[in-house]
Amino acid sequence: MDDLADLVKTATTSGWATGSVDLWRLRSRARALGWQEVATRKGDSPVSVLRPTTAEKAHPRSLSAIHGLGEQPLHTDGAHLKDPPTFVVLHAATPNETPTLVWSERSRVTNPSYPGIGRPPCLTGGIFVVRTGSTQFLASAYDDRDGYRYDPGCMQPADERAHEAARHFASLTGSAYQHEWTEPDQVLLISNRRALHARAAVGEADAGRELTRIAYRLTPKQ
Repeated sequence: MDDLADLVKTATTSGWATGSVDLWRLRSRARALGWQEVATRKGDSPVSVLRPTTAEKAHPRSLSAIHGLGEQPLHTDGAHLKDPPTFVVLHAATPNETPTLVWSERSRVTNPSYPGIGRPPCLTGGIFVVRTGSTQFLASAYDDRDGYRYDPGCMQPADERAHEAARHFASLTGSAYQHEWTEPDQVLLISNRRALHARAAVGEADAGRELTRIAYRLTPKQ
């Protein structure tokens, strides 16, 4: 797929969609739809380039600071924000050998063979302390209106149900879809409130791996 509208239709159903499109064309189409590019960290640009980073050199509040070049846990982007992004775009101008993991319970709607797992009650009942800079707030890992919110880097379980929710998310890694970056100008569009994603462990040949990430929030007219 090379049109944003087609990617969105698929991502809304299954949690993510893949295609091949120039990044400038995708951004232009998003602007035409009235989408808002949003920064996921204060002071950062809405458009960022993700590179493999050791724990010592990573931003202190990032997952890379915890896991370095190893496999990251499944998470949603902007979980520390009161209003997280609706969609996250990952774009690779050139191929690389490190997959991106994606998991969504809705994938079974379009692919019955996909190893989906039901949503346990602890996701809505467990309470996490969400830290955002010098402030914090309480939230569950799933809300019927806003969908998923989970990032073990900024969310600390505050009760046993939240600990159970964290164990649940950790158990999903083995059944996650592995998106391989095999072609130039590949795009992975993630419905950030319907799906969780992560980077696999960085391969030895991928020290120069680069993904451009753009987070989008839909405006009210959408």
